[in-house]
Amino acid sequence: MNWAQRRKLTYVTMVLLFVAAVAFGVIHKLTNVPVSCFDHKQNGDETGVDCGGGCSLYCANELSDPIVEWVRVFQVTPGIVDAVAYVQHGHAASAAQQVGYTFKLYDSSNTLLATRTGTTFLGTAGTSAIVETLIPIANGTVSYARFSFDDPLSWQKVSPQFSQVVINTDRNAVESANGGTRLTVTLQNKSRYSFTNMDVVAIFYDANGNAITASKALLPSLPALQSTTMYFTWPYPVTNIVRTEIIPRFNPFTAQSL
Repeated sequence: MNWAQRRKLTYVTMVLLFVAAVAFGVIHKLTNVPVSCFDHKQNGDETGVDCGGGCSLYCANELSDPIVEWVRVFQVTPGIVDAVAYVQHGHAASAAQQVGYTFKLYDSSNTLLATRTGTTFLGTAGTSAIVETLIPIANGTVSYARFSFDDPLSWQKVSPQFSQVVINTDRNAVESANGGTRLTVTLQNKSRYSFTNMDVVAIFYDANGNAITASKALLPSLPALQSTTMYFTWPYPVTNIVRTEIIPRFNPFTAQSL
């Protein structure tokens, strides 16, 4: 092999090495995508696809579903009712950002009178009351109601500090002059979180611990370390009230910390 041939071979070899290096770099980049919780793969320390481990989303088998303690229907006026589902869950550092649900109301002959669907959230561990108001039932009479969550709940990790949020409530039921009932409630936010668009649910119980009526009101805001007063009203007198429960439903996904 003469000098010219050796030089040509050297050039070809250099070009081939350059092409190989570029190809290796491209392949390495394409096949070494950083592990994330949004790549639709189970990798890293995940215990499922994009869930568990260091991901914010729990896997479906990690947490149990909430327990629906009871479902009640309360007449507002003839042909109009409110429906309430009383729900408990015990996961202190988890919440569900969007939950679909369905109420179904039946008469004594098991005829479906009304269906009402909606979406809500479930906060950290504790009690939640999901309320649908002003459901028309025409001329029927509701004998019982069923409540269900529409899809498997998607639990997400939230700060454990939310489980320490304390919202004190003071309440006083007053029957107004026109024969209705008004409940005055003072909410005191003792946390360093500010909440907006809170559902606040009031439930009256009788001596046997049975819920006899309920109402839901929207509180636009409850700033951190502050208190506010709100009112619940019923267009009829509520009697035999032995206990009142107030359930402030705060959303950890929209809360603002000081």
